[in-house]
Amino acid sequence: TPQERPAGGPLRLRDWLVAQIESGRYAGLRWEDADKTLFRIPWKHAAKQGYQAQQDAALFRAWAIHKGKHLEGTDKEDPSTWKSRLRCALNKSADFCEVRERSQLDISNPYKVYRLVSDGARGPGTIVLLEVAGLA
Repeated sequence: TPQERPAGGPLRLRDWLVAQIESGRYAGLRWEDADKTLFRIPWKHAAKQGYQAQQDAALFRAWAIHKGKHLEGTDKEDPSTWKSRLRCALNKSADFCEVRERSQLDISNPYKVYRLVSDGARGPGTIVLLEVAGLA
């Protein structure tokens, strides 16, 4: 549809990421609430014990492939760059805001939590603190 693929291009980040969450393809990538407004992205650091690039960087790799930034069989594997690209895309997009107080980065299976934002509700790079807003 035109909404999903502007001018015949690839899916927008919002549509692509929702499709990945719904697919169940990536371990730990899931909705946090019944309304499907909060979601969790596994965010394991490559230096952490038990890091497995094949699994832990799979979502970041898929985004790089989707955007044409990684060609399988041609480009060298670069999980840290893939992760940076998705992080930057999430931070730049007006469709998402990180919910920092719900993120858990210092545990064995760390993750970040983001909120899907309705169109035009905020500017890019906004971080919502639910406690301050009285929603925690």
